[in-house]
Amino acid sequence: MMNELIETLQTEQCSMVLLHEGNITTFEGRGVRTLYHLLNEEPELLFQSKVAIKAVGGTSARAMVEGGVVEVYAEVISEQAYGILIGAHIKVEYEKKVDHQRFLKIWEQMGEIID
Repeated sequence: MMNELIETLQTEQCSMVLLHEGNITTFEGRGVRTLYHLLNEEPELLFQSKVAIKAVGGTSARAMVEGGVVEVYAEVISEQAYGILIGAHIKVEYEKKVDHQRFLKIWEQMGEIID
C-alpha cells in the first residue's frame, strides 16, 4: 500500500499523502503546517496512519510521533527527523537523508521561510 502512496505523491501536485483506515487523502501546502493542523484539529487521521511526504524535518517528525503515525516515506529527510522516527519505532523509508543545514536549504527552496 505504501507504493500507492509514493506514486500518488510523485504524480500529483501534493506535499503529503496519508492512508488512514483504508482511505487515501492528499494534502497541498507545507507538510509541517498540515501535520500541525491535523495534530490539533483531526488527530484521529494521524493515528495508525501511513504517510508519504515531500520533506520531513524534526518538527514534522515529532508531530508524526505524537499523532501515532506507524510508517513514513519521505523524499527528503533530515538526519534529526530520521533519528526521532526510528527512536519511536516508526518504519521509515526515504530517497535522500541530509544533515540539518542541507535540509534547511532544501526546505527554503520549497518555499518555507526560515527565521
